[in-house]
Amino acid sequence: MTRFMGSFARAAVAAIGLILAIPAVAQEGPSGQAGESMDPVRVEEAIEASRTATDEEDPWAGFNRAMFDAHNFLDENLLVPVSLAYREVTPKRGRRGVRRFLANLRAPVTLVNDLLQGEFGRARDTATRFVVNSTIGAGGFADPAGLMGIEGHREDFGQTLAVWGMDAGPYLFLPLIGPSTARDTLGTGVNVLLDPSFYVRTPPANIGRFTRAGVGGISAREPFIEPLAEMRDNSLDYYAAFRSFYLQNRRRQIQNGRFELAPAPADEDAFDELEAELDALDVELGGEEEPGG
Repeated sequence: MTRFMGSFARAAVAAIGLILAIPAVAQEGPSGQAGESMDPVRVEEAIEASRTATDEEDPWAGFNRAMFDAHNFLDENLLVPVSLAYREVTPKRGRRGVRRFLANLRAPVTLVNDLLQGEFGRARDTATRFVVNSTIGAGGFADPAGLMGIEGHREDFGQTLAVWGMDAGPYLFLPLIGPSTARDTLGTGVNVLLDPSFYVRTPPANIGRFTRAGVGGISAREPFIEPLAEMRDNSLDYYAAFRSFYLQNRRRQIQNGRFELAPAPADEDAFDELEAELDALDVELGGEEEPGG
C-alpha cells in the first residue's frame, strides 16, 4: 500500500506539472463579451477548426468534456482559492524560488531524456545546472548557473517518444491530472520511474513526495490564474481553446521552442497572454531575471 501511494504521489507531481501549460477555470479576468463584435466569417472558421480537431485529435471528446467540466468545478472551488492565498502570503521572489527548486528536482529526469534524445550538449547543461544550483544555489532556490549563462530547459519522456517518432494518439483530459495524450500519459509513467526519489522508500521520503505534489500543483497553478481566466471569458468554446493551446504548446516543447502557436481567430488575445506567461516562466527557470523582479 505504501509503495502504491508513493507511486501515486509521484505520478501526481508529473501530471499536475502539465497544469502549468493549461489548468482549468480561474476566478479573475475580464467579462466574457469577446464575441459580440467579431466578424461572423471568423467565428465560423473557429467553430469549423474546433470540429476538425475533435474528429482528428479528440475522438474521446464526449468523455473529455465531461471530465473538463468536473475539473473546472474543482479548480474554481479548490485550486484557484488556494493559489490566490499562496500568492497573498508568499512574495514574488519566494514563489520564483519555489518554482526553481521544483525545476531543479526534475533535473535528473530532464538529463536522462536529453541523453535519450541525443541532445548531448543540452544534457551537459542540465547536469552542470543541477550540480551548481544544488550546491551554491541552495538546492535550486537560487540560480547561479543561470547567472553563468547556462540556460535551463525541461524534457520528459513524452517528448522523447515524440522525437523517436511515436504519434501523440488521442487527446485525454482527467480531473486534477489535466490535459494529456495517449503518448504523454505513457511518458508520465516512465518519468516517475526515471526520478531517483521514486526508489527512496522511507516515511520521510513518502511525506516529501506528498508535499512536493501539493506544493508543485499550487506553484504551477498560481501564474496562470489571470491568463486562463482570459481564455475562459473570451473563447467561443473554452474546452476547444484549452485543448488547442495544450496540443500546440506540447508541439512547441517537443521542437524545443521552434514553433509558433496558431490560435483560432476567436482566441488570439487569450493565446497571446498564455504564451507570454509561458515565455516568462521559461526565462525565469532558465536563469534570467525578470524586469523589475
